[in-house]
Amino acid sequence: MKKVLIGILLAALLLTIPSAFQRIQIEESNKKIETIIPYKLVTEWIVQDSALTPADILADFKNADIQSVSLEPDTVSSLERKGLITAVSTPRMREHLLLTQQDPLEAPFDKPGLFVHSNGTFNFEEITAGFFEEQFTYTVNDVEYLYIPGEASTIQSTPIGYDPEVIASIQDAGLNVVPRLGDYSDEEQTERMIGELLSIKQPDINKVLFSGNSVPAGSDPVRLKEFGEQLKEAGYGLMSIEFAGQEGLNQLAYVNDLNLVRLHSLGLTNDNVAESAEKIVRAAKERNIRAFFVNMTIVEYEQALSALQELQAEVDRALPASFVRGDSRTFDTYSVPLWQTAMALLGAIAFLTLAAQSVFKNKWLTLAALIGSALAAILYLATAQSMILKAFALAVAITAPIWAVLLKKEPEKKWYLLRSYAQALAISAIGIWLIVVLLNGNQYLLGIDLFRGVSLIYIVPIAFVAIYAIFGNIKKLLKLNVIYWHVVVIAVVAAVALYYMSRTGNAGQVSTIELQARLLMEQILYVRPRTKEFLIGFPLFILALHVAKSYPKAYYFLLIPGVIGFLSLVNTFTHLHIPLLISLLRSGYSIVFGFIIGLVLIWLYEIAWKKMANNIRMRWQD
Repeated sequence: MKKVLIGILLAALLLTIPSAFQRIQIEESNKKIETIIPYKLVTEWIVQDSALTPADILADFKNADIQSVSLEPDTVSSLERKGLITAVSTPRMREHLLLTQQDPLEAPFDKPGLFVHSNGTFNFEEITAGFFEEQFTYTVNDVEYLYIPGEASTIQSTPIGYDPEVIASIQDAGLNVVPRLGDYSDEEQTERMIGELLSIKQPDINKVLFSGNSVPAGSDPVRLKEFGEQLKEAGYGLMSIEFAGQEGLNQLAYVNDLNLVRLHSLGLTNDNVAESAEKIVRAAKERNIRAFFVNMTIVEYEQALSALQELQAEVDRALPASFVRGDSRTFDTYSVPLWQTAMALLGAIAFLTLAAQSVFKNKWLTLAALIGSALAAILYLATAQSMILKAFALAVAITAPIWAVLLKKEPEKKWYLLRSYAQALAISAIGIWLIVVLLNGNQYLLGIDLFRGVSLIYIVPIAFVAIYAIFGNIKKLLKLNVIYWHVVVIAVVAAVALYYMSRTGNAGQVSTIELQARLLMEQILYVRPRTKEFLIGFPLFILALHVAKSYPKAYYFLLIPGVIGFLSLVNTFTHLHIPLLISLLRSGYSIVFGFIIGLVLIWLYEIAWKKMANNIRMRWQD
């Protein structure tokens, strides 16, 4: 049975090559990045400096190699900032009438509300016809106001629509328009703004960026689907803000045939230009992000423009030559044929069964692994539920590092160290390959669908190897006299565990020195290897292989931190939105550097540690 399973596994690896190759082609064919600036900054700068004009600022954007400007719908408040209207609340109007010794407000004007006067040729009443339930005309000192009852703050935040003159000015400057749209609490407002969005569609207005925590109609599945179909028919693509988690966006993306661009939003100040440039370059290279939204809090326009120009120059300097600036687009659509998924499932069945046989050496557990995984594969082929594929991928991801480090060791053979390291890496590579071909497609590439269970990969292999080491040596451990090198091993394992826990997850702490070291490695190597792999896991695994020659049972305890390297290696490839070639390059560095550092640890063990142990022993004997 073992030979049959190996044959199935090899066949699965060979027949799924087109699936992985297609993903690499798709990733490498899309290297165009887009920078977006919000138009609201233009308004703010003009308020600060009346000598500025929108045309001048937009021309500066174009010269700074900005591709697009995002535009939010005007509100009553933004119309006032533009000077198109004058808005007066009911309390302020009372004060004005009192100071000018005029008649006080009477019903219906004495309720909370907003008095709006149109300046110049702007006709607020005509533009907002039907927007408000009630509105009345009020005249004071021959000045006509439109009175709207209600909370002033609510009225001021009412969306009016996209300014056609602003759209035209952005286009005249040679920039693209990216409309923004929110999910408003008032359903009528939401529907009206959806209509506005559809009405401004033009060839160079081709993507929409949503505001807030939810897309329009995000909590209404039926209307959400209709909205997605409207966007698709109009020709709008979507933009997803990294880490925003906007409700309803994933459903819209599926309705819109995954026509989506991943976007990273960052704030630019005078003090973080270099840091912001590093983030942009890293996100473009390592996370398949193709659009960058740059917001600024710099009040003085000249300073803001200087910071923006410096940012663009830093990005151009650090970004690989394969990337170009332009209108970002989604990745070409690709899908994995069912027969390739079926082959990947067969490979996963064989992999899990062989792992159970190798680790447990129990025919019943091996048979359980075979039957259980086969039934799960049949269930997927019958139901096409992606959750089953994710379960397979998780099982492979957890199993690969465990099998890799617990593979039978043969210290007496030639090239034992190199052979054992290569065998462990080969098992990890097979597991990685199966994960990549099981979870393949645009939905994973764009981060719409994700690998589930990353925390289990970090915990289960370490716990399993620890239990395996303890129970395999339980009798010996209970009778063992504790000596110096035992204490050292325990201290090393404890220190690694503490460091590992402090570094795991997005909230992990990183020192300033390490940040600088990371940046240096990225500049030299294009992409940095993972610290947990080349500084912890792989070197300690190499040391464990060496120690196994003298202590065939005790070396298992060094495998506990050693497995970190292999679980981290597998975990690298479960981040499916990271370019495959980037993950391969990063892992290659970790493997090579980890091996070299492992040899250094062996040298220290043989020369420094043994010499120190002998000196201590002789001193105690004296």
